[in-house]
Order: sequence, then structure tokens, then C-alpha cells
Amino acid sequence: MSRHICKGLAIIFVVTLLMMLTTIPVWAFDARGGTRITVASEEVVEDDLYVAGDTIIIDGTINGDLWAAGNTITVNGMVNGSVMAAGRIVSINGGITHAVRAVAETININGDVGGDVIAGCRKMNIASTAGIGGDLLFGADLARIDGHIEDDIKGSGREVTISNGVSGNVELEVESLTILPTANIGGDLNYTSEAEADIQSGARIAGATTHKLPEVRPEAKKDWTKVFPFVLFFGVLAKVLNFLMALVAGVVVIFLAPKKLTSITDAIGTRPGPSAGWGAIVLFLTPIGALIVCLTIIGIPVGLIALILYGIAIYLAQIPVGLFIGRWIIGRFRAVESKAIMVGALAVGLVILKLLSIIPYFGFFVGLVVALFGLGAIVAAERKRRAGVGKATST
Repeated sequence: MSRHICKGLAIIFVVTLLMMLTTIPVWAFDARGGTRITVASEEVVEDDLYVAGDTIIIDGTINGDLWAAGNTITVNGMVNGSVMAAGRIVSINGGITHAVRAVAETININGDVGGDVIAGCRKMNIASTAGIGGDLLFGADLARIDGHIEDDIKGSGREVTISNGVSGNVELEVESLTILPTANIGGDLNYTSEAEADIQSGARIAGATTHKLPEVRPEAKKDWTKVFPFVLFFGVLAKVLNFLMALVAGVVVIFLAPKKLTSITDAIGTRPGPSAGWGAIVLFLTPIGALIVCLTIIGIPVGLIALILYGIAIYLAQIPVGLFIGRWIIGRFRAVESKAIMVGALAVGLVILKLLSIIPYFGFFVGLVVALFGLGAIVAAERKRRAGVGKATST
């Protein structure tokens, strides 16, 4: 599992950062985007699959990992790897040979998972037909666990119900815990709650049962009338420093790789659709993958490095977007060809972006658009370049 995770993170993060300055090897995964994405029952994907869309249905076989982001994600087929998913509803009805890492409003697991399941959601349903070959780690508002868990259960939630076998220990932090008569826990039951668990007659717990009360921490009160002026001052100072740092980084890129930066900037205007699509894949899938990796001990260093690189990538995304805005404005009066004029255009564009980001609520959407088009334009420009090289080679 770690080998596939490392490969995916390396492709997404390192390639995104270095693509502006150098060439990269051929990508080793299948990426798809659109409103409705379907892998038919007879289709076999012989590599990792990255998908982003409104509705995602996997009926076929994937001989690698599945990375998915969408509104509704349904896996009915076979994934001979791990599943990393983020959406409103994630349903695992087929077979997963390794692990499942999912973040959603509702997570339904009806099939078999060979490894661990790590879930963050409002509602989690593990059906009686499901089997989890590793640990179940979760954070949920409502959790119903009817399937068999081969190892341990660790998690937190408001209401948690267990009705099937657990070979290992159960460790929970809950408001309400119900152990049904059909439950069979092979290890210890440790739970933290203000209320006693409802352990119904017939339920079996082989180990010890321990009930802990949650810690009560006093709330510290702050005088915000004194704090606000300092918050405002440092907020403005942070915006100014952010602008200067972005400008310096942009100047370095302009002088080291002006053609590469120009092609990326052009992609925003000439290929806005692909830029936004690829930007969505990079922006939404990569942090989920990095956080999921951090939940595994062996992947903590990789996950932390990935998150750092992800932050740097988002920060650098404002450079091509700022240059695009500045070129559009200055280009109405004169050609933007020399490096000096490019620096001036970049400064104009960054100033506009910083001013827009100050607007309450609206600033968030400005940052989101900048990240989408900035990151996506890098990928779109590189794909266009490779297509041109391929045509030239074939002729």
C-alpha cells in the first residue's frame, strides 16, 4: 500500500512544483474528469485511477489504487489496491483488497475490505454483509457497525451501535454506545462517555470493560476589545508580507524560466476548462490523500512532506494567475514581452488579487479560484506541450 501511496503523492506534488522549471517523466496513472464517470463492468484499469466528477460509478476492475472526489461515489466492482475517496455519499459495495480511506457526509460499506478502514463522516453504515480485514478507525456523528471487524475498532461519535463480531479491542469516545445482543467482542471494551453504555443481554465481551468520564476543561475568557487592534494590524501586515514574498518568488521564476511561466499563464486563457478540471483534481484529492497517509505510522513522514509541498504549490499558484491578470491589463496598452514588463504585470495582478482577498467572504472564493486555475494550468500546459512533442516525433 505504501508503495502506491508514495508513487501517487510524488507524482501530484513534486511534479506540480517542478514542472515550472524542468521537464518531467511520463505520468504513470489514469486520470478522468467529468459530470458522470463510469468504469463499466467489463473494463479493467491496469493502473492507479484518479477521478473527479459529480457521479462516479466503478463497476469494473481496477488493478491499482482508486482516488476519487465527487458528489456520489459508488464502487460496485473490484479494486485490487486501496480506495481513497471524498464526497457526499461514498458506497463500497464491491471488494477492496487493501484499505479504504474516505471522507464524506455518508459512508456505506456493504462489501469486503481486506485492510483497514479509516473514515471521517456524519453517518457511517457498515452492513452485516461487510467484512473488514484490518482495523476500523472512524470519526462520525452516527455509526452503525453490523459487519465483522477482524482487528480493533477505534473512534469517536455521538451515537455508536455495534451488533457483530470484533476480534480485537474496542476503544471509543461517544455520547451514546449500544452493544446489541448479537455482538461478540474478542478483546477489551474501553469507552469514554458521560453515560453508561447500553450493553444488552446476550452480548459477549471477552476482555475487560472500562468506562471513563470525559475530562472537563474550564474555558478561558478573552477581552476581544483589546485583542482586535493587534489582530487587525497583524492581518494587514501578513497581507503585505504575503504580497512581497509572492512577488519575489514570481520574479525568480520569471528570470529562471520565463517561457515555461508564459506557457502556463497562456493555458489559463486558452484552456480554462482543462485548467479548472485538473486544478480540482490536484486541489481536492491531494490533501485528503496526505491526511489519510498521516493516519498510518509508516506514512507519517510522507504525509507531512506531502502537506508541506501541497501548501507551497497552492502558494505558488497565485503567480501564473497574477501574471495572467496583469498581462490582460497591461497588454491593452503595450506588449508584455520583456522580463521587466512581466515583473510589472505580475505586480499589478498580485495587488489586485490581494485587494480582492481582503473582501469578507468573497476573499475565500477568490483564493479557491486562484488555486484551481493556478494548479490546473500547470498540468494543462504540460499536457499540451507533450501533445506537441508527440506530434512532432510522429511526423
